[in-house]
Amino acid sequence: MLSVPALRLLHVLRLRGTVTAAAEQLRLSRSAASHQLASLQRSLGVPLTERVGRGLRLTEAGLRLAEHAGRVLAELEEAESAVERLRGAPAGTVRIGAVQVLAVNLLPGLLSRVRDSHAALRIEARSITTEDAMTAVSSGMLDVAVVPSYDLTPLTLEGGLTEVRLFRDPVRLALPSGHRLAGRESVAVAELAGEQWIGGDEDSYFGRLVPTLCRRAGFAPDVVHHSGDYAVVASFVAAGHGVAVIPASADLSTWPGVTVTVLDADDAGRDIVALLRTGSRDRPAVRAVVRELRRQAVAESLQRSVCT
Repeated sequence: MLSVPALRLLHVLRLRGTVTAAAEQLRLSRSAASHQLASLQRSLGVPLTERVGRGLRLTEAGLRLAEHAGRVLAELEEAESAVERLRGAPAGTVRIGAVQVLAVNLLPGLLSRVRDSHAALRIEARSITTEDAMTAVSSGMLDVAVVPSYDLTPLTLEGGLTEVRLFRDPVRLALPSGHRLAGRESVAVAELAGEQWIGGDEDSYFGRLVPTLCRRAGFAPDVVHHSGDYAVVASFVAAGHGVAVIPASADLSTWPGVTVTVLDADDAGRDIVALLRTGSRDRPAVRAVVRELRRQAVAESLQRSVCT
């Protein structure tokens, strides 16, 4: 007999990759998770996992059942959302994650808005990378993730996920203040051939942006340094160790030693989106959070325009 807890464990195991990670998310001991998997396998009479080295991986049967589990859990979540809509005002807990610069710019204001407008709604927030966000939302670790989707390296969403566009966040060029191109209103990517670059982490969406932009302009960039932390990128640029692309929301225009200008390139931008599970997108609490995120984004945009 299939149980919802067992299906949830199998679903999370497929997404997280290890029994330890799945157990941690579901707040189980590793032994309890292993016992639950073993019981499920016995009841079905077919192996769902196989040992590889010191770990386990799902068999073909395990993968197929995990895929079905994902759809079952989505249906259950939709049913729960329907019941919640009948209760009236948004209530309960919404777990939200955001990438670093968005966590800094949006989440404090969002928390204040929700506290003032939705007394029965609790927000639990954390910072997260784009790459981890999709698994976190799919597996149920988060309900909402606020992440960028670059025009040239858009998000690749798994089944069961949907995105809601929040606002546009252009990508700018960050130069050392003494750079030959500093002071220009805009700079074409082709003019940066031969420059050294500070890029994002190589296996990230942000890290793939510079190579993609430069290849489109006809050259391979010399990416010398890598960081996903915009403060680190800015400090390297200010010290003259390269140029970088940086989102407008990072607001480096006042960073000492850094000049920010428009990057004249097609598709050199990104949308900021909220990632949601399809089954929870109509949940009143989730919809309330997305609505307040949009309002906070507008407020931040207006504040930046006044300050500049």
